[in-house]
Amino acid sequence: MVLSVLLACATGEVATVEAAQATAEAPPGVDCRTSCSLGDAQDDLHLSEGEIEVLLEDWNTQTLGDATIELETLLFYFQDTQTYLDTHDAPLDAAHLAFLRHELGRDQVTIEMRLLDDAGDVRGTLAASDIPLKQKQHIRFEGTGSLGHLETGGKVKRVGLGHLWSRW
Repeated sequence: MVLSVLLACATGEVATVEAAQATAEAPPGVDCRTSCSLGDAQDDLHLSEGEIEVLLEDWNTQTLGDATIELETLLFYFQDTQTYLDTHDAPLDAAHLAFLRHELGRDQVTIEMRLLDDAGDVRGTLAASDIPLKQKQHIRFEGTGSLGHLETGGKVKRVGLGHLWSRW
């Protein structure tokens, strides 16, 4: 069983996610050429400049720091939002603009994993390390002993103010 720990970029709290079973062997017919190298359908979805402007205008009237659908959408599409802010005068007051820029600057997450066997013994570890959001990673487990070379691949996405999504 693999236990992964993500330090939430918004709160600093630790969120744990347990995978049901993890094996060193991929299912038949699945390897890096047919699974992790494929694009993510969400990568092709973007907000238009008009959509971003409406979201910014609506969010500007809301309480700063509340996890509203407008703010969470702007953070989910962080690359589109950042590009818009870099090329347009945002319809935001100074406090909202500073808050949004601060949140958009939080573009990495700390991950740490332990590989446990059925008896609960640690069979491998991934030391805490910072990885960029939304970029595929291949990370090697250390201390695997007789298991040999083991690595995991995956990525972490920010899906809202205090929410991360991870697949490994």
